Amino acid sequence: MSGLLTIRDTIRDFLRKFDEITTPVFRFILSYIMFTSINSMYGYSDLFESGMVVFLLSVISALVSTPIVVFLGGVVIVMNSFAVATEVGICALFLFLLMYCMYMRVFPNTGWILALVPILYMWKLSYAVPIIVMIFAGASGIVPAAFGVVIYRFSLYVTEVKELLVTASEEDTFLAYTYLIDSVLKNKEMLLSMIVYAVVILISFVIYKLPVDYAWYIAIGVAGVINVIAFMSCGMMLDVEVEAGNVIFGTILGVIVAVIVQLCKSMVDYSRKETVQFEDDEYFYYVKAIPKYTVSAKRKNVKKMNDEIEEVVEQQ
Repeated sequence: MSGLLTIRDTIRDFLRKFDEITTPVFRFILSYIMFTSINSMYGYSDLFESGMVVFLLSVISALVSTPIVVFLGGVVIVMNSFAVATEVGICALFLFLLMYCMYMRVFPNTGWILALVPILYMWKLSYAVPIIVMIFAGASGIVPAAFGVVIYRFSLYVTEVKELLVTASEEDTFLAYTYLIDSVLKNKEMLLSMIVYAVVILISFVIYKLPVDYAWYIAIGVAGVINVIAFMSCGMMLDVEVEAGNVIFGTILGVIVAVIVQLCKSMVDYSRKETVQFEDDEYFYYVKAIPKYTVSAKRKNVKKMNDEIEEVVEQQ
């Protein structure tokens, strides 16, 4: 335990000490992954195929706030959609404005989930999403997680529409746009993911906030169990094929990531829990105090050499 705490505190102290350098570097790396992933999903514009453009966007993102990074990601998606067709671009623009008005103005600091969810989908880790979002963002991550699913599904349908438009007549073109809108609005797999994500995040977050011992780890375990049960049961109700192996693997991975994140956030010693009661003229107060695990600082032995040097000089 002390070894893990030492490693955690060493990394944390290093990041805090060099925060002005490490934060932009991490933001650059994450932004580069985001823009590269967007190009993989929406790679229709020649402008954003250039590695230099992606690099410059990542550099800008490293120096600005999260809402601006999300805004830049939305601009790239919309411009790639306009490269397919004007109507597709208008649909993407409407979708992005809807996301901004409904969520980004209220919870701007968790907008990065909009980018995280599609990336996890690309890495075939969609079943790990609700547990990871819960441990990072809590209940406020429900809406951006749902929009992240929409962004990923929209990219798949844009690809299909682009293929249809290659050889489509005027009537077929209208049907292609209709197919795009209907697919986004009526997709059962997307609906399944959004429902399960909301249920898992909400229930586990409520447990996470309960004033009981080991509530954090109980919440993670419950999230894993509910995740498997909800995907399997809701999949049967909505007539959506769900592979049990992928659900279990994604859930286990999400639980592992959540436990690691929680250990990095805080490790408390429940064996030393104390309950304090006091009162004033108006209220009684009941306070439960649980100390965190800490690594005692190493004592430094400082030896004064001046006196010894003076003694040697007097003897000579």
